[in-house]
Amino acid sequence: MDSFNLYREAKEQYEKLIPEKNDGLILLSLYAKYKDNDFTEENIISTISRVFKDQGNESSRTEYNRNNTIILRFQESFLWRNASKKTYQFKKYGLELCQNIERRLIEKYNPAKIKRFFAELHKSLTENIEENGDFNEWITDHFEIRLPELTSQIEILDQQVNESVKEFKTGINSEDQGILDVLKGIEIRLEVIKEQASELRNAFQISYDIDDLLIGLLEENKGQNYISNIHRVQNFHDNSRSQLEQVSKRIEKIKPRIREFIYDFNKKNFERKTNKFINYLLQESVVVRDGSSKRIQLPDNLSALFIKSRTLNLKFNVIPLREISPKLPIEVTKRKVDVHKRKELLEKTLKWKRDKERIRYWTNLAFKELEVQDSLDFTTFFFKILEEDQLTIAVKTAHNIIRKNTTYRNKYNVDIKKEPVHDIAKKGISLWQMTIQKK
Repeated sequence: MDSFNLYREAKEQYEKLIPEKNDGLILLSLYAKYKDNDFTEENIISTISRVFKDQGNESSRTEYNRNNTIILRFQESFLWRNASKKTYQFKKYGLELCQNIERRLIEKYNPAKIKRFFAELHKSLTENIEENGDFNEWITDHFEIRLPELTSQIEILDQQVNESVKEFKTGINSEDQGILDVLKGIEIRLEVIKEQASELRNAFQISYDIDDLLIGLLEENKGQNYISNIHRVQNFHDNSRSQLEQVSKRIEKIKPRIREFIYDFNKKNFERKTNKFINYLLQESVVVRDGSSKRIQLPDNLSALFIKSRTLNLKFNVIPLREISPKLPIEVTKRKVDVHKRKELLEKTLKWKRDKERIRYWTNLAFKELEVQDSLDFTTFFFKILEEDQLTIAVKTAHNIIRKNTTYRNKYNVDIKKEPVHDIAKKGISLWQMTIQKK
């Protein structure tokens, strides 16, 4: 049997599952008025007429056929028809579609609610772990119930940003003189959204505590049967934090563009007003003679401007000699190479490279022995390194092996007994008894 192909199946029934705009608005209007109650065919027809009129589509001679076609389409996926009562009612699919749209449109931003949700999730998960409960039941009973609300809060913020961007683009192309106030309002609203994103990110802080509990399950080997669900919760947390950060970054990119547009708008507006004022003066002002001088008579009884002839005022400039005399030559600085310092640096680099190669050698040797023998007495191996290399090589090798073991914790077990073992050759050096085994 072929696996389910969503694209192929949806392509064949898309019109039945997703209503076109007018059909969708008619369904929403019916849902808003009747919910899950019965309604008649006359109710549907009156709603159809009202929606088409609101959309600017006047009634036509084919109105009867149009109404029948729409009602028949609705019966395929959205409405039940009771033949005996001659009434209609929403099918479950149609009811859920309208409810989801209604919920999305009326939902408001509420970080306090999200913080409370996470606190409840953390508390219920802690109790589940302490009582050795079924983690998959916690997913069903708690996480999945809260998931839609948690997701929608981020989508609400992102939608607000989208609306602000759309309003900004519309404002740029607008000839309205009040666009400046609109843009300043958008900038203020974006700042509010950014603060809301920060509040929501703080509400998500408890998700880090939930992640710590999930990591504890994996480390204690209690989560082997729940790995997919644990990863699902962790991925949701990571994606949510990333999306909130993305909302903030989008705002940071938009706000400079708004400020730049406001600056350009003010500059052009000032130039436009200045040019308009100058043109007005040139057209409305006149020059009149007053005795031996002339003056400009401004319109509307503005104060007159006296016109004076341009004269050159002689000025005596004193130039100091130092500004015209030739510059003295500047001695060129001779750079010297510190051979001794460069040699020390080269020796340090070579030593670091040799140490790194020795650490890699001992680490690979340890894991080869572990693969062959399924077990490694790390304490004995540590003292073996001391016989051939320095203490720093042994310590860094030990750190490297432990770090790799942490990465592959599902592959190896580390058994530590807090009993110090002393080196016979080098007194004063001891190490706990530690064994690494393959699972």
